[in-house]
Amino acid sequence: MKFALFLPSIAIELVYITLFLRTIRHPPFRFWPPSGSRSWQFFTAWILAALVFVGFFFVGLLDFNSGPLHTWLRFPLGFLCHLVGAIIGSWANAILGFRATLGLGDRLVTRGPYRFSRNPQYIGDMLHILGYMLITNAWMAWLIGALGILLNLLAPHTEESWLLEKFGPAYADYCHRVPRFLGKRVLGGEP
Repeated sequence: MKFALFLPSIAIELVYITLFLRTIRHPPFRFWPPSGSRSWQFFTAWILAALVFVGFFFVGLLDFNSGPLHTWLRFPLGFLCHLVGAIIGSWANAILGFRATLGLGDRLVTRGPYRFSRNPQYIGDMLHILGYMLITNAWMAWLIGALGILLNLLAPHTEESWLLEKFGPAYADYCHRVPRFLGKRVLGGEP
């Protein structure tokens, strides 16, 4: 049963990665963010994401403790990652709004957690993924999770040309002031 969930989850993530890379290399293709709520991109992105989420969750349970971390420390560390991810993600979602979270935003948000990171929701998502990987210690979940983290690292690159086109100098200025993820922003260069 776990392989019946694991293999499609990996395949879906590889499709997702391919679509993200295509968008990054050829922005007019634009898989993400979607062009509208009735577009093929919108339905494809969210159906694939839901399928991977379900697969990741159940694979972690079915393959529980098959990985290399046989220490009790993984539980508090995993819980802490989940908690911090939930706080960051919820705060970012509340500030950005539901429509923008779905990829249908129409305004540039630079307040709240967006003062510190241009992508706090992706940071929250990555912490959730890492937390679940630590708690379940399932090698299959580690593989699905690693691809999920890669997707969250690629996602901002799919959005940046669209945001620059949509918000122009305001977004360019924002990119120069706020880092893509965390840390100190180095001034100069493209977003």
